[in-house]
Amino acid sequence: MSKERSIATLSLDGGALCFHFINTVNAWRGPNLHEYLGSYEELIDWCRKVNILDEAQRMALLRYATSDEPAAATALQKLKRTRETLYHFFSAIAENDGITLAPAVLEKFNKALASALSRLQFEKTATGVQATLQRDDTDLMAPLWMVMKSAYDVLTNEEHVRIKECETCGWIFLDHTKNNKKRWCSPLTCGTTDKSKRYYQKKKEKAGE
Repeated sequence: MSKERSIATLSLDGGALCFHFINTVNAWRGPNLHEYLGSYEELIDWCRKVNILDEAQRMALLRYATSDEPAAATALQKLKRTRETLYHFFSAIAENDGITLAPAVLEKFNKALASALSRLQFEKTATGVQATLQRDDTDLMAPLWMVMKSAYDVLTNEEHVRIKECETCGWIFLDHTKNNKKRWCSPLTCGTTDKSKRYYQKKKEKAGE
């Protein structure tokens, strides 16, 4: 019996917040068996799981979403469209550092990035100034701002050759292995699935000889 899929059981194999967000579908390659962000409440559960926004802001956003369901549904669909843009963007980066990136995808990515970074500001702290994102408990897109900031950080701070797409499910992840040869988001799940497929394919080919 397969385990129930939910935010609680969702694996965090991306290595970066933006990749955790992309990986909130069961698969980008092949049939997608589950949508983890089926409601705005599940989005807030995901925010809690990856520890973004504080609990007070998460609950404020959830209350706002509950009080205006049409607005919450619209925001969730916009978030999912941006998630798809992020997938296609980073899939192209993983393939060839974006050489064949579709112009329409790049345009959508830059638009989402500009919107998020327009909320970036510096605040004074006990140890000096630090960059923070403005807080807005009534903007249902607030979780996306942190995701896009993460995408910016990955693109500017990480080696692009370490941005990978899982050969089995299409999840995006950072490869922090020493030899940079990681092929799957998780060797225990997708790695095992891929090896099993190859084994049975070879067995089938031998049987047909």
